[in-house]
Amino acid sequence: MDFGSSLLLLPDGKCGNDPNDITLKIDCTAHSVKYDVATNTFRALMVLTNVWCSSGIVTPNDNLVQTGGSNDDERVARVFSSYDSCNWQEISNGLTIKRWYARDHILSDGRQIVVSGRQKFNCEFVHKDSTGNTFSLSFLSKSNNRDVKNLKYIIFAI
Repeated sequence: MDFGSSLLLLPDGKCGNDPNDITLKIDCTAHSVKYDVATNTFRALMVLTNVWCSSGIVTPNDNLVQTGGSNDDERVARVFSSYDSCNWQEISNGLTIKRWYARDHILSDGRQIVVSGRQKFNCEFVHKDSTGNTFSLSFLSKSNNRDVKNLKYIIFAI
């Protein structure tokens, strides 16, 4: 996770082990929770990858899909279903290229598109097929400003 431990332990003595983590190689604390508003209770969730600077959407079937991140987790896609016993499913090569500060959007057919990211002038669909699916968007590179970095695009599908 690269940002240290939290104050909430993972259940059943579970721990994450990331030899590439620059802060804490073995982490037994939660960095994600599921909160139930009706009962005012929460449950610790296990997420092993670095979600810092990631992006995400809620799918038409109520899954949370989060993409990209920081350091060695910029190509990770994460899926969370809201069922009581579910936890994060982490797909280590869920993206074709590294994404940091990208934008996600749901298209009218239910597919998820991930656009841009720091110094990324393209888009791709989640979940990729075996051939990859990155498409160049030249207007992103033409609008790039070295001082601003164009990290936060507004995306709207018609």
